[in-house]
Amino acid sequence: MRYATILAVLVAAAGPGAANDPPVIRGEYIEARTCDVWTGPCFANGEINLLGKNAVAGWIVTKGSWGGIALDGLKVAAALSAQGTLHTANEGKVTAVLFVDEKASPSQAKALVEMARELAPKHLGTVARTERCAISFTREGLEGALAVGDVAKIKCTAFCACDRVCCNEEKAYPSISGSARVDCAKTLENEYRGPGLDSTWSDPIKRGSMLGTFAR
Repeated sequence: MRYATILAVLVAAAGPGAANDPPVIRGEYIEARTCDVWTGPCFANGEINLLGKNAVAGWIVTKGSWGGIALDGLKVAAALSAQGTLHTANEGKVTAVLFVDEKASPSQAKALVEMARELAPKHLGTVARTERCAISFTREGLEGALAVGDVAKIKCTAFCACDRVCCNEEKAYPSISGSARVDCAKTLENEYRGPGLDSTWSDPIKRGSMLGTFAR
């Protein structure tokens, strides 16, 4: 009886329907790393501090708002450079460049940046540069393509049987973005050629992409 009473108090304090409140914002998410993210544990351990220091990520809002600002159809992307392999104890300092949809109004641009930084606080804490540019995205199943102006791009597709190496592959890392549900995909293109980071890269044909959705 005591525990039932405590539970009832907690539910009442949360407000009606709090546990079932729909997301305020939702959309598509894509990410590509400069290492395999779908791999066996031995392969992942062998890449630490050698690969996986860079990534491109993109959030594509399908519907919703942030801070009361409607963001339907708008996009924000990031390029990341870390001292060590992302999402490991050796990650070190991470520096990012943010790209905001050129179609966004000033208030929408601010909201997109705030959204991205709250969804990925660990990796977007240090932003060296923020730019406005054209961002495009297409997706069909696990085939996805993100183009960020002429400086960054991701293209990925579904794996086939020949992409297995050890038959013990799994998702070795979580996504950069919180509140994301993703599947791993094969990278066809992963490129960053812009300013603001200590490196540029082109890292195609790798088991290094994630594609899915986010909701918050």
